[in-house]
Amino acid sequence: MDTNEKQHLTPAQRRRKMEMKKRRQKELQRRKRRKKILIGAAIAVCVVILAFSIYQVIRLVGLGSSDISAKGETFVIALDPGHGGEDTGMSSGEAVEKEIDLKICSKLKIMLESQGYQVVLTREDDTRLSKEERAALANESGADLLVSVHCNYSETDASLSGAVTCFRQGDKQSKALAENIQTDLTAETGAADGGVSAGSYTILNDTEMPAVLVQPGYLSSDTDAGSLAEDSYQNDVAKGIAYGILASLDRG
Repeated sequence: MDTNEKQHLTPAQRRRKMEMKKRRQKELQRRKRRKKILIGAAIAVCVVILAFSIYQVIRLVGLGSSDISAKGETFVIALDPGHGGEDTGMSSGEAVEKEIDLKICSKLKIMLESQGYQVVLTREDDTRLSKEERAALANESGADLLVSVHCNYSETDASLSGAVTCFRQGDKQSKALAENIQTDLTAETGAADGGVSAGSYTILNDTEMPAVLVQPGYLSSDTDAGSLAEDSYQNDVAKGIAYGILASLDRG
């Protein structure tokens, strides 16, 4: 438009023209903002994915000379849910130890099998087994490691709470497994960290593979008992144990 044409525009036409120009400028600004937001969101997603991937790799690196490797082509993990049958274990209200132990191990079995491991349970239902029978079943299965699950209980101090993991005395692989499980279990559940310790249990002493006994909480604690009775918390316990097992396996 030349100068003469501009001079022939009415005031109303000039206003409309200015308004159209402003609208175009605003639309361009909106598009730029959208583009920045999309780029920022994409970068954030990539950062989260990368961070998670790095975190998972770090978790699964293992412990060098303390790593546990498979005896055969398939890695076999034995899970031992404590008690069963008329041996109910300890209880607190509706929280019954034998039921909690089996539910956690059943969830853990599914998680480990999804990662390609063969998993055997010393009991799959409400059956009572002696300590010797449990150890014999684990040995006969050819398992490469064993995790026994129980609940803790204090008859003298109801304030005690949190997770504790025991390992076979003098076995560095069992100790390393216990430390990894304890770390990941408390991280996943937020349970108080009762640490790891050597324990003299038949299921640890009479088995041939690295073995630990995990106690994710105290049924003598109202808080722990309430949590352990919840399905979602049992899932977190199983997940923490699974992470601890994976962190101990030979990834080389």
